[in-house]
This record gives sequence, structure tokens and C-alpha cells, in this order.
Amino acid sequence: MNFIFHGEIIDYQYINSHKEKTILLLHGWGGDKNSFLPTIKILKTRFNILTLTMPTVNPTKIVWHLQDFKDLILNILSALNIMSISIVCHSFGFRVASLLNGICKIEKIVVTGGAGLKRKNKIKELENENNLILLRQKKFKYLFKKIASADYLNLSKINKISFKNIVNFESNKMIKFSCPMLAFWGNNDDATPISMGKKIAKKNKIKLNVVSGSHFAYLEHNAEFNNLVRNFL
Repeated sequence: MNFIFHGEIIDYQYINSHKEKTILLLHGWGGDKNSFLPTIKILKTRFNILTLTMPTVNPTKIVWHLQDFKDLILNILSALNIMSISIVCHSFGFRVASLLNGICKIEKIVVTGGAGLKRKNKIKELENENNLILLRQKKFKYLFKKIASADYLNLSKINKISFKNIVNFESNKMIKFSCPMLAFWGNNDDATPISMGKKIAKKNKIKLNVVSGSHFAYLEHNAEFNNLVRNFL
């Protein structure tokens, strides 16, 4: 199904199982509506399911801000007459969920590899390890490319501006939810380090579920993740 927002065609799927509760699944940067497909298969017999492909890496007509993604979700919820949701989100999806917090009724939230918290400046770290003069010389531009996100380097010009808008919107105030939360993290996550997961868990006074995995631990340990999510929701 398609939804038009800011002139963009948004691909979404609403599985109406005629259940009382609806689960909204928010993928990470570069993902799509099928990023949580194994989880959807588990949940769709018990819940209504709403999943969409947010415009991240596919070229867009306009520059997006994080608030635009929030408004997109609110508009789809309104169009479907959904009054309350539980959220399952990964990475960038947690940024969007954080802005929905307090605006729409969220009953429960599951976060894995959540992004949005402040972290150490990689440029500064590199400067400490290398001569600053060399960093500024053109022949050492590869040093900057080495630490630049692959997500960013592959984007269109408009999408690069959107990416900058989003990653620069960082606030530790985003991590406190008033609803029950389940947190699932890979101990080798190099995109959203486990220290972020610990901070989120501490702020929400919950246990952090840690597995031996990467930023995509929810897929690497899918059976364990799905079991936790099903029982939690």
C-alpha cells in the first residue's frame, strides 16, 4: 500500500488481524518494511501489524528532518484510525520512536541497537592519534573517508543533507519512556555501542538483554529476540 506525504510515495503495510492491539515496526537507516519480517511472522497472529519503508537511502524530492518522520507516522496512524501502539524499533527507528514518545499513546516499546544518543567525536579521536596537519592535507582525505559512514557516502545530494539533519539531532533526553521497555543489544555493536544500551536501560530502570552480536544482533539471534519480544508484548 502507498501513502503520500510531502509529495513522497511511502510504501507501507497494515496487517489488520482484527486484534485489540497494533504493533508499529520502525526499521534502521537503509532498512525497509521487511527489516523485521521474521518478527512480523511471529506477531501477526496476535496483533495488528503496521510496518513501512521510511525514506532514508532511496533518493527523495525534498530534504527531510527527524520531525518529518515523526509527522509521517502520526499521519499514517490517523489515516488508519489507530489510537494506540506498541513499537519495535532498530537503530534510526528509535530516533523516530523517541519523538513519538509523549505525543501518541505508546503502550510498550522494544529497542535494539537504538540510535540518537551522543557519542564521542570520531574526528577528535582520530586527531588525537594522528598529526592534525596531515589530516588537513588533501592526500590524507582517505582518513576522513575511513571514518565516514558508508550510509552517508552512498546517498544522493539531497539525502546527504537529510542524513546530516538527522544525525546532528542528538539528545540524551530522548531515551526516557513512560511505558514498559525491552532493550536488546549486541555486545560488539560498533554503530550504537553497548554503552548506549546500558544508558537507555539505566534511565528506564530495566534489564539490558545482551548477546554476542553486532548492530544487527536482532537478526543474528532472531529466535532469542523474537521469543523475548513475544513474551514482552
